[in-house]
Amino acid sequence: MTKFRNSGRPMLPKGMATFLPEAAVHKRHIEETVLSVFLSWGYREVIPPIFEYLDVITVGMGEDLIEKGYKFVDRGNGRMMLLRPDVTPQIARIAAMLMADVPKPLRLCYRANVFRHEEEHAGRARELFQIGGELIGLGGPEADAEVIAVAIEALQKIGLKEFKIAMGQVEFFRGLMNGIGLSADLQKQIHAAVIRKDRSRLTQILNRANMPENKSRQITAVLSLFGQEEVIEQAWSLNTFSACRSALTRLREVFRILLSSGWKDHLLIDLSEVRGFDYYTGIIFEVFAKDLGVPLGRGGRYDSLIGKFGAPCPSTGFAFDAEQLQWAWQKSVGVVPENAVDILVHDTQRDMIRLFRLTRTLRGKGYRVIQHVEKMNADEAMSRAKMAGAKQLFFLLNGEKAVLIDCRTGKQQSGKIPVLLSKLT
Repeated sequence: MTKFRNSGRPMLPKGMATFLPEAAVHKRHIEETVLSVFLSWGYREVIPPIFEYLDVITVGMGEDLIEKGYKFVDRGNGRMMLLRPDVTPQIARIAAMLMADVPKPLRLCYRANVFRHEEEHAGRARELFQIGGELIGLGGPEADAEVIAVAIEALQKIGLKEFKIAMGQVEFFRGLMNGIGLSADLQKQIHAAVIRKDRSRLTQILNRANMPENKSRQITAVLSLFGQEEVIEQAWSLNTFSACRSALTRLREVFRILLSSGWKDHLLIDLSEVRGFDYYTGIIFEVFAKDLGVPLGRGGRYDSLIGKFGAPCPSTGFAFDAEQLQWAWQKSVGVVPENAVDILVHDTQRDMIRLFRLTRTLRGKGYRVIQHVEKMNADEAMSRAKMAGAKQLFFLLNGEKAVLIDCRTGKQQSGKIPVLLSKLT
């Protein structure tokens, strides 16, 4: 057998992680809890493939995302493949090509890992775990409100209390840029500065473009449009462009629907958030938790995406970053490690038939069981049970005799196996 020799090279690629048992339990708990909320809203889970043909899936991706994707050649036909860097384009392909005849709206959810190349110095993961959902076929404010409501309920169900949903509206910014009459190149420069919230850079760009003072004021004011519902009124007074006011009207409708559910403390408006300007087509949002500097998730409306794979269809959705969600959960809830094992069964007589029969019975009752036959006394077996995280030790003696020991209190009960089975907690 060939042995692995440590040559001093990294054991794991940069940006990749291994989940050890406790972290894996927590991760699975987060995923199952969030998915249960999606299911309670009528969403159905789909499992998209981990890689697809490059020329097919990238029609629904931006250049930056394509550039970050890991590509390789299909050995069978020579076509280029792409390890998925995002799930939403896959859901769009599924909806347009595989579920085109299914009555709309479609409510689909998923949990999946995505892969993106990040430079080593960036300190970001190259494998991301996402839990998300897409609402396809509804274009009204009720759909925008629904996906945000699902996100809020998911966060509440996992136990988070201090979190914020920052809502934006890219159509307001788009309407402002078009209404002022800026060139595509200038819009791109301004957009980049607004994304970085760089007021000095934005002012520099506007001065160099000889922008009239009133128009410069309208653009720079965007950076200050952050807060509660009064932000909508502030934005309304900036200009009279119909596209801007239509966008603000939609934002107000969605915000008030969510307010009516009692979520005011979790809601913010941020019209300076314009990420995904070339992708999103309406309401967008990001999810933040206390003391965590990066978003737990983000989403928004993307009415143009489905049409790239088939017939146009309004759509909105979001995805959580499962690892960031797990960090926030651990900070907020104060995680108590879950017992991986309920019972350790030790057979002093090494009677394999008896041992397997008993442990099978216990597992059939729903207990998580480790079976053990090494030669040791009760104290040694108790030590082993505690190391395994077991709550109880079933110590088998001669015949039908056994001792049941509570690993937390040390309380012991002696008797026949069938009697002790009835006393298990």
